[in-house]
Parts: sequence; C-alpha cells; structure tokens
Amino acid sequence: MTNETGTKTAVLTCALALGLSLGVPMARATDDTGANAKANANAEAEMTGSITDAQSADAKMEAQELVNDAVNSAGQMTQDEKLSGLLEKAKGVYIVPEFGKAAAVVGGQGGAGVLLVRKDGEWTDPAFYNFGGITVGAQAGASGGTVAFLLMSDEAVNAFKTGNKLALNAEAGFTVVNYSKAAAGTLGEADVIGWSDTKGLFAGASVGVSNIDWDDDSNRSYYGPEADLSDIIAGKAQNDDADELKSALPG
Repeated sequence: MTNETGTKTAVLTCALALGLSLGVPMARATDDTGANAKANANAEAEMTGSITDAQSADAKMEAQELVNDAVNSAGQMTQDEKLSGLLEKAKGVYIVPEFGKAAAVVGGQGGAGVLLVRKDGEWTDPAFYNFGGITVGAQAGASGGTVAFLLMSDEAVNAFKTGNKLALNAEAGFTVVNYSKAAAGTLGEADVIGWSDTKGLFAGASVGVSNIDWDDDSNRSYYGPEADLSDIIAGKAQNDDADELKSALPG
C-alpha cells in the first residue's frame, strides 16, 4: 500500500514537473509573440504618422507657393490704374496664378486659385479653390497664364460659400464680362469681371467659368485640420504668411 502510494506520488510529481517545464516556455513564446506584434503595430503607426506629417508639410508648402504666386499676380493687376480702381470696389477676388491650358471646350484644364473677400474694409486671408476650366469665350490654342475674377456683387461672393461645383457664368445667373473687351459702362453692371495677363485667352466679351471646388487639403494644411470654409471667408481664420498677399491688393 505504501509502495503504491509512493509510486502514484512519484508519477504525479513527474507529470507536474513536466507540465511546468513545458508550460513556462509556451507562456514565454506567447508573451514574445504579443510583444512583437505590439512593437510592429507601434512601428507601423509611427511610420504612418510620419508619412501623414510629411504629406501635410508638403501640402502646406504648396499652398504657400500658390499664395506667393498670387502676390505676383496682384502686382500685375495693380499696375493697371483702371483695374486697380475696380479692385478697390470689388467685394472679392479669385486669383488663379497659372491657368494650365486654355481650350475652347467645356471642362478645359484649369488650375489652383485663391479667394479673398473684403470684410469690413479689409481683405480676408485666402481660401483655396481648384479651378476646373473656362466654359465659354476661351480662344483655342492660347497659352496659359494668370487669370483673375473680380467679384463685384454679394451674390458672386456668396457663390463661393457653397464650396463645390460652383460656376460664374450666365447659366448661374451672373453677368460676367471680359475686362479687356468691355466698355467702362458695361464693367459697372457686371457681377464678375474676368481678367487675364495673356493676350487672346478670352476671345470675346462673354466669359464664364465652372467647376470651381473647395480645396480641402490646401485649406486644412494652411489653417489647421479644423479649417472651416465659412470661417475663412468670414475672416475668422488667419495665417501670417498671407499678409503679403493682402497688402498687395488695394485696400
């Protein structure tokens, strides 16, 4: 009876020892696997964050380059005394420093532009929009250049508040005239005055644009992730790097 009990005890002790000897490495392996997975997840998150930060920095740099180009465009516009006088009366201005490709077709390639609105006698900081194309009045084969649209009515400014797929043309209910072709009296009746530094870009007095879209990436990289369209247009968003552009436009 004693031998039997001793044998059972020995077997139990061996089994327990074997179980412990096997269990500890398995637990360690499980822990190691979890640690590796966590480390990999952290590394991936860190890499993703770095890529996002880099993309945001690039977007902000591109937005600032557009603002700087718009400063040069504003300088060109103010060299014309009559145009400068119209800018003083304008309620807003949409500047596209580099119109990509002029074509006498609907949806011609456009470019990126900035909108500034006169608020309480001061220009707001720029809001960024992508410009789809000139719909009418574009001369086929004309090279690209700077284009700008002076917004002479509240309705024209309000159109930009919709943010997407807005149009400045007769179909949208606006009187849009070509600065270089229109008589002084006609300019006074316009909702929008189109101007370009490129000869032949606008073939006639009838000018219209469409597919102007709010540029989320540029606006949020320039003002922060919470940038809101209405706040920028209302002058509630600010970036000191835009001061030169505001100063370049007639007060």
